[in-house]
Amino acid sequence: MTTHSSSKKDSQLLLTSEIERLTKELQSSGSNSTSNPAQILLQRARVYADLGDETNAQADISQAAMLVKDARYASEDNVAAVERAFREINVAHKTGASGGLRVGAKYASMSADDLVADITAAAGEGKLGAGMIEAVGALKLRILQQKQVLEAHQLSQLLDVFHSIITDTSESSEEAAKALADCVSSSANLTADTKDKKATLDGVSGKLLHLWKTNENNGQFKQYACRFGAEMYASIAFALAKNNSVSGESSEATDHCEVYALFIKQVWLVGTLPVATSDEVRGVVQGALRLLTADRPMFVHQLVTSTPSFVRLLELLGQKTQETERSLALMFASQLLTAVSDPLNSQRFPGFDAKAARTTSAQQKAPTPALLQTRALTERTLDTWIQSTMQAERSRGLRALAGLYEANVGAEISANLWIKDTWVEELWDQGEFDKPETQLALLYLADVSSVDAKISGMMKKAGNGLVQELVRKGKNCKGGSVEAELADAAAVVLAKWTGVSATPAVSARTSAPDASAEASGIVELPDTDTVAEDADPIALADMHARRIIELASQKASDTNASAMQRAAEALGYLCLKPELKHHVSQNEQLLQALFSQAPKSNMAGLKFSAIMLARNLTQYRPVLSEEQKRMRQLQKIGSRAQQQQKPQKKGETLSEVLADEDESEYDSAENVSRRSVTVCKAGCLALLVSAVQPGAHPSDSLKDAVAEVLVSLATTQSLRGLLVQQGGVRALLSITTADAPKATQKSSQSSTSPPMPQAMRQPRDRHIAFALAKIAISVPPHLAFPDPRHIVRLLLALLAEESEPQALLMRFEALLALTNLASAPPGTSHDVRGYLAHDLNGLSLVELAMLSDHVLVRRAATELLCNLVYDQGVFERFAKNADSCVPPELQSAKQKAGVLEERVPSGIVELSDHDDDDDEAEAVDDKADDAAYRSQRLHLLVALADVDDPATRSAAAGALAVLSSDPRCCRYLFLAHPRASSVLLDLISSSEDGGPDDLVAFKHRVAVVWANAANCGDARVRGFLRSRKQIMRLLEEMAAQQDMPYQAAAKGALDMLQ
Repeated sequence: MTTHSSSKKDSQLLLTSEIERLTKELQSSGSNSTSNPAQILLQRARVYADLGDETNAQADISQAAMLVKDARYASEDNVAAVERAFREINVAHKTGASGGLRVGAKYASMSADDLVADITAAAGEGKLGAGMIEAVGALKLRILQQKQVLEAHQLSQLLDVFHSIITDTSESSEEAAKALADCVSSSANLTADTKDKKATLDGVSGKLLHLWKTNENNGQFKQYACRFGAEMYASIAFALAKNNSVSGESSEATDHCEVYALFIKQVWLVGTLPVATSDEVRGVVQGALRLLTADRPMFVHQLVTSTPSFVRLLELLGQKTQETERSLALMFASQLLTAVSDPLNSQRFPGFDAKAARTTSAQQKAPTPALLQTRALTERTLDTWIQSTMQAERSRGLRALAGLYEANVGAEISANLWIKDTWVEELWDQGEFDKPETQLALLYLADVSSVDAKISGMMKKAGNGLVQELVRKGKNCKGGSVEAELADAAAVVLAKWTGVSATPAVSARTSAPDASAEASGIVELPDTDTVAEDADPIALADMHARRIIELASQKASDTNASAMQRAAEALGYLCLKPELKHHVSQNEQLLQALFSQAPKSNMAGLKFSAIMLARNLTQYRPVLSEEQKRMRQLQKIGSRAQQQQKPQKKGETLSEVLADEDESEYDSAENVSRRSVTVCKAGCLALLVSAVQPGAHPSDSLKDAVAEVLVSLATTQSLRGLLVQQGGVRALLSITTADAPKATQKSSQSSTSPPMPQAMRQPRDRHIAFALAKIAISVPPHLAFPDPRHIVRLLLALLAEESEPQALLMRFEALLALTNLASAPPGTSHDVRGYLAHDLNGLSLVELAMLSDHVLVRRAATELLCNLVYDQGVFERFAKNADSCVPPELQSAKQKAGVLEERVPSGIVELSDHDDDDDEAEAVDDKADDAAYRSQRLHLLVALADVDDPATRSAAAGALAVLSSDPRCCRYLFLAHPRASSVLLDLISSSEDGGPDDLVAFKHRVAVVWANAANCGDARVRGFLRSRKQIMRLLEEMAAQQDMPYQAAAKGALDMLQ
């Protein structure tokens, strides 16, 4: 009885842990574009059913059923899995079983050998149903939860079972094969970094190679083995490579090479065949990525020297596949070709020089042997396809070449193609006779290659006529037709050729590169003196605008969404020109149509294109440093001389001409602000907020764009309230990166301060913090931020910015925002004074800002501190040991005895609100002697109360007024500091700076300081005040002015002093 109870408890613990693991995997699936949340939900449903929780099991299956209605997850495998899960749980319910999806409790108490034997026996008897799958699941749980690595003989048995059942076409066989592969992968992954498991991996790899050699002529075996076991093979090869690295042994002495060769030359080729399903292709590509990261030299050598395997990668890039599948292929191509360029990854190629690879600088490195071989193979293959008379091959070649540019490796891998004599002209000459599908591929190549200015110039010169003709032909065609699709694609190309800043075009008729260029691995494309005539950009913008409005009025469909995306993308490129920004922003119907349709679409590309258009419309002119301005002017001088632009007017200097060309009235702050208001009225905010919802799975590029748009919108003060109302603050906080400063919990028991705030590592975090600062300046904190602590560290990080051209503005606005946050009533949920007081390093940055040379930054920091001193922690930071520098002859008997004198609350330290002026002035250099009093923080406030800027003096005096309620501060001001008394007198003895209101405020603050000093309980301080006739006279004058706010404080001081 005890044994049964214990085994049941162990089983429940394992299953509960598995539920937690699957839940975390489900939560992280939003940031992983390759995950399959429908399958994760079904796995969790099975575990819930095993626990007897039928309610949650049915809920997960229902959620998975809803998910597969989404086009992104509506694969045949997902739909079939959901239907199967519904059938299983319904049968379990009807038969009264405690869980048709359950893993039997008996398996929890079985040893690994018993489980493997049970699985082997079930497979031998052809029992591939739920019982066998439950046993495999129990074994996998033991591997994951108890970190139990299976032995070589156990894994070999499981591999035998897997390879014996894969050719069985039944549904139960498919499920069993997948479960076995997952179980073996889990065990192999645990052995990667474990030295004592090397023998296990050697045994497993030997078994694997034997099975494939035995079936080398069995096509059906290979097909199903790759379908269900691609990731398992990758896990074994990955573990073998990592284990060899940990063990320090050469891979040549193991089966390492052969297992890599098996994956690349067999699994990769079979698993990526056109007949393979999307899930199979994804599994193989993900496995290849793992192997690449485990041993780059081995993988690069195996793939590049295997022509069929490398050509298959190009074929993948040349196919029209699903978005997720293509993204994986592009990622793989990018990482592989980046690895090919690294000299250290060519160590298996002939001619490798290890010493040169490690010592030569990046600028002097010749192309690696791997890169030369890759480049030759790529160019030969693509040239053959593109020059083919077969339309399918030509289209594949054009898409593959475009894919290389999309993966950001096209210029390096395919450069020699572009310099072949007449190659580009022939590309477009043949394009006139191509079928529409091939013309679309050619336009796609022109689209993605436009990022390279020289290639774009060559393509434009040769193909401008055909592209404009395709646009004209599709003007009157119905949406959805081939002609309309071609016109849309051609219009995007024209927009990119027109919208991007023009550079000297290049001739397609060029000679081969010289020897020195080829030796360096850099192929220069020569310039040309002829530029094809541009299409009218205004007409292009109007055409795309009409297209978007037309599509918005039609029934929503994927075809219409794709066409709208292309039109929005084209407008985004056109709006890189200031005059077109103005023109497009005037079309409110266009903006409303686009911003209303984009949030409703499931197409991420449409949302991104719409947001990029909003970004270009609302982007302010960049703030440049002086060095950047000089560099930009030099570039313009060189560009003007090279392009021989319009001549200068008589008497006009070159600097004036360049300034006119650079500064456009359409990019002035006033015009950008107007466009921002227009964009918001059109519904852009709803799009921005919806695009970054967790369920939308936003990419990093989209998050970056949203942050840039929101910081631009927040620059317009009238829009800040609207940003708060429509969820802009929540959206900003939801897209911070992992490097962003995080809120820390204030603990009274912890003396550890958060680390020193650092400048932002990611531009997105900088934009977010800047936008939040602008919002916090104008909107009451309790309305804008549910918990202001979430933004305090972000704002403090802005104070650490130094390298940014806008660093001073960032610091200034961050300080203003913190001042606003610190103005909340003490003790409320929005009061951040205590939170800031705990952040000693953050306060240090504030104090450093008080020493800034910039008057506005210094003023804002002082005003912030004036608000913060009401907190006990900040108060004590300034008051602690303030009187330690009082000369010994002036110390009282209590002080000499070490007795702390009690503070006598004056009750008159609350100050009325005061409007500060924005007058600027320079700080005054303190020329006082280097004495002990200078080491106190109070000295900084005294110095700031003596600067030229009235607003800074007022804030510093206000802080002194609050701090003077402590006897230690009073003793410092009047017994230790040689100039504090005269500084206070100067505040009210002259009315030259500021107006009458300033003088009243100064008198109020000084009167409070004197009243607190008179009431501090120290006879020496009172004696000091009595001995100053000017102080007594001013107190009498202020006490006589009945209607003034300082009258009560002055009268209280006189009463104590007389």
